[in-house]
Amino acid sequence: MYLGQGLKKEFEAICPGGVRPKEPLGPYTTIKIGGKADWLIEPHTFTELKKLRDLLEHQAIPWQVLGQGSNLLVSDGGVRGVVIRLGFFKEPIKKTPLKNGLVLLEIEAGVPLATVVRFGVKYQLEGLEFLAGIPGSMGGAWAMNAGSYGKEMKDLTVYLKIFSKDGRLVRKGRRQLSFCYRRLLLEPGEMILSGGITVTPGEDRRIRQEIRKRWAQRRSAQPLNYPSCGSVFKNPPGDFAGRLIEEAGLKGLERGKAQISSRHANFIINKGGARAGDVLGLMNLIRQRVRKQFGVLLEPEVHLWGCALKGIT
Repeated sequence: MYLGQGLKKEFEAICPGGVRPKEPLGPYTTIKIGGKADWLIEPHTFTELKKLRDLLEHQAIPWQVLGQGSNLLVSDGGVRGVVIRLGFFKEPIKKTPLKNGLVLLEIEAGVPLATVVRFGVKYQLEGLEFLAGIPGSMGGAWAMNAGSYGKEMKDLTVYLKIFSKDGRLVRKGRRQLSFCYRRLLLEPGEMILSGGITVTPGEDRRIRQEIRKRWAQRRSAQPLNYPSCGSVFKNPPGDFAGRLIEEAGLKGLERGKAQISSRHANFIINKGGARAGDVLGLMNLIRQRVRKQFGVLLEPEVHLWGCALKGIT
């Protein structure tokens, strides 16, 4: 374990007020599950972040970045090293009209998607409606190429500002970004700090109507009354993971306090006090059953910290 008073002093000298040793990660995730991190550290400026990462690299201390904790399952045993939780460094959202009639929004990675959607409503900006109801932050949405109803983050993104693995702030334009299904390909050690997206001026009534429509669709199809990490598996080409799981007869199955949702089979919910082992057990069972019945190996959409799925041949 990477603990000790010497490290604590070094961390606090870099990020005063933002250092939490042995911090439980469950409260920081949307499924409310997870053991402790050796350290949870929240830099408040780019300078703090750079100094912190330089120290971690110099001392070979493992680190990971935490946003709003959606699409994430943390093991019951927690994670070793440092978890960096990004906040707002400067100006969360900056709006700039462009000559072509579009509007550029420059957004920091730590901004929750709900805040971005509300910003769009406030300033009557169209194009953000598909994000309504998706948990998480902008950084996570870019990293996962989040999407719904036929629209993805790649469709809006103009550029990203990335903290490179060698400690530089790099601006990558759309052509330099490799978006794919539910993923943005990044180099090991790269970290998204902010980015620019384009939207269009719109009509207030139409924007609000579209957001209400998206929320109604989510409420009817997804188990929003319980903590979850969102869609657990990626949809295989030409099909839906939820359909395969339901056809395999697994909908509603429980393990401990975790349950394959009876509303949407590609969601695993925390009914209160579930453990990561319960969720992982259900994920393994789903993969085994779907592979056996349909010949399809489902790939996880959720990120696993400190735990892994069983191999299936």
